[in-house]
Amino acid sequence: MGFVLRVAGVRPLAVLAAMAAAMGLGSAVASAAVAPGGVGAAGTIAVADVTCVVRCVGTRKATPGAKVRVRGLAMDQVSSIVFRGSDGPIQVPPLSASEAAATARVPQGALSSRPYVLDSAGTKSTSPHKLQILPSSAIPTAVFPVRGPHSYWDGFGAGRGHQGADVGAGCGTPLVAALPGKVRNRAYQSAAGNYVVIDVEGLDVDIAYMHLSAPAPVRVGQTLLAGQMVGHVGETGRATGCHLHFEYWLGSWWAGGTPVDPMPYLREWDRGER
Repeated sequence: MGFVLRVAGVRPLAVLAAMAAAMGLGSAVASAAVAPGGVGAAGTIAVADVTCVVRCVGTRKATPGAKVRVRGLAMDQVSSIVFRGSDGPIQVPPLSASEAAATARVPQGALSSRPYVLDSAGTKSTSPHKLQILPSSAIPTAVFPVRGPHSYWDGFGAGRGHQGADVGAGCGTPLVAALPGKVRNRAYQSAAGNYVVIDVEGLDVDIAYMHLSAPAPVRVGQTLLAGQMVGHVGETGRATGCHLHFEYWLGSWWAGGTPVDPMPYLREWDRGER
C-alpha cells in the first residue's frame, strides 16, 4: 500500500531521509539520484549531455559512424540510444554502459537532433543539447586542443627552460588530439603528471599533453583523428592551477627530437575556430 507523507515546511526528500535514517536505510536514500531539473528515484534514467569522442568535428559535432558518449544518471539501464532519421527514429544498442555514461555509434542516416535514450520499460530521457551530424569530409585536419574557455599562461622558455606552452582552463575541460596520429606514450611522471604523446601522422612531429586530470582514455599504438578525446585538463604532477602543458617536438619526443615553440601552432588553431 503506497502513501504520501506531508509535513508543513519540510521537503518530502528530507522527511524520507530522516525516516530512512531511523530505519537504518540511510545509504538507500543517499543513493537516490537527483536528475537534471528535479529529484528522480534511484535507477531512473536521465540524460545530462551527449558528446562525440571518435570521428568528431567538435564536442557536439559528429559524423556517421562516430562514437558518442551519453552522460547522465542510470545509464547502465539504457537499452537503446535513439537518433532522428529522415524516415523516423533510428534505435541503436549501446556499445558500453555504466551508471554514469553509455556509448553508441552514430548510425548511417542519422540527422542533427537531440538524441534520447530508452530503458527496458520504455522510459525516455532526451539530451538537453543538440548533436549535429555532419559529413565525414568535415572532420578537421587540425583543431585547438582545449575544448572550452582558456587563456595563455607561460610560453616557451619562460626564463626557466620551459619546453612547451601552458594553456589555462578549468579542471575537467575536455582535451582532444590537435592533429591526427598514433599514441606513442601514455603514462604518469612526477613532474608531468598524467601525460600522453601523439606521433603526428605524415609529419616527423610529436605533440605532448601534460597534467591531465586522470590517465588518458587511449592506449599506446591507438590511431587518433584530430578532435578525438585524449583526456581532461587537470593539475597532476608539478603543476599549480588547472592547465594544459603542451609541447611540439620536431622528431621523437625525448628520443632524439627537439622541442620548438608551440605557441604559433596553438594560436593558428585557436584563430581557425573563432
